[in-house]
Amino acid sequence: MAQPTNGNSDNLVRPVFLVDRGTYQGYSSYIRRILVGLSGTAHASALVCPGCVRAESILCPAVESFEHPALRLPIFRQQNRRILLDRLSRFKPTVLHAFYPGLGHVSLAKWLSKMLDIPYVVTFHRHAAKWQKFKMPIHNAAAIIAPSESIAEQIGQSRLAPAERIERIHVGSFVEDDCRCFSEEGRIASLVVAHPLDDIGVFEPLLKAIRHLTMEGTELLLVIMGKGRKEKHIRRRIRELGLTASVTVIPPMQPMRSILSGADIYLNLEDRGLYDAQLTEAMAVGLAVAGSPEKNTGLLTDGETAAFWNPTDEQSIYGCLKKCLGQRAETRQLALNAQAHLRRHNSVSLMVEKLMQTYTHAQQKYKEKAQKAEDQPVAV
Repeated sequence: MAQPTNGNSDNLVRPVFLVDRGTYQGYSSYIRRILVGLSGTAHASALVCPGCVRAESILCPAVESFEHPALRLPIFRQQNRRILLDRLSRFKPTVLHAFYPGLGHVSLAKWLSKMLDIPYVVTFHRHAAKWQKFKMPIHNAAAIIAPSESIAEQIGQSRLAPAERIERIHVGSFVEDDCRCFSEEGRIASLVVAHPLDDIGVFEPLLKAIRHLTMEGTELLLVIMGKGRKEKHIRRRIRELGLTASVTVIPPMQPMRSILSGADIYLNLEDRGLYDAQLTEAMAVGLAVAGSPEKNTGLLTDGETAAFWNPTDEQSIYGCLKKCLGQRAETRQLALNAQAHLRRHNSVSLMVEKLMQTYTHAQQKYKEKAQKAEDQPVAV
């Protein structure tokens, strides 16, 4: 076992974030804000991620980076773990932070926790129904972090962790001073959706609704951002409906705001059972949100911060979009309301403050548990 690294000052917090490719793709902006927030404190932090991702897009000064796996072949699993353990031992972390989805890195966090003799915490971005399929190593996690009230409730109902270990910490976001939604007079309305291209049925009602709007003479541009096994089918369907001039498909891009800043409305196609960080980004930039109701972010309220439609009903989508495009002042107000909501509840400073409290509490509880174990009499 490596030398314990938790013998530092009780006030010292040195978190290490374990990020796999999926977490990077879905939550890179969120993780970068944590790192940026921590860089403004006296506490060092580090990032562990695979070499196939652009770590420089989320790193900031004073944050160390460790590539894992170092040897990119499955047969070197144990060697890769030992290499990472050796590097982290020199960094001397006090707490590990893993994310789910990201099952492999949650297991890695449990192993590193044992070897480094430090606690680990896990942030969950997917609702509880999905977790029951896995025997996840969460019973030893010092804290379970939920980014919304809904996910926190689902964790509690699933009995995956006792209530005292569940922490609700909102995803922090930097809200733009300006609101992008219909900010320029006379500009063609621009809509954007970020969604996996794995199910053409999810896109079919939307594409038909867009076709109705364009046939009526409505000028708009829809950008579909994503990739998946049905991409060719979706592109072919766009051509069949005669929408090539109005609808374009592009791969996922980072940073997300570079795309969002040129749009007016963000479309939420369906509730996928996980926290949608792109939705938070869109609201922060000042885009109005239209689409399917969802309960995992806790950010959308029909008529206040979003306009809802029935995701399987072409006429419902058509009516919602027609109203949003025709009543621009009301649609822009939805975007302004959403920005105000984020400023009140999703500030980066509040997120970092609560994370630091969670890390400190986890370290204290871990030390108390270790001390209690040492004080237990040894059976003869």
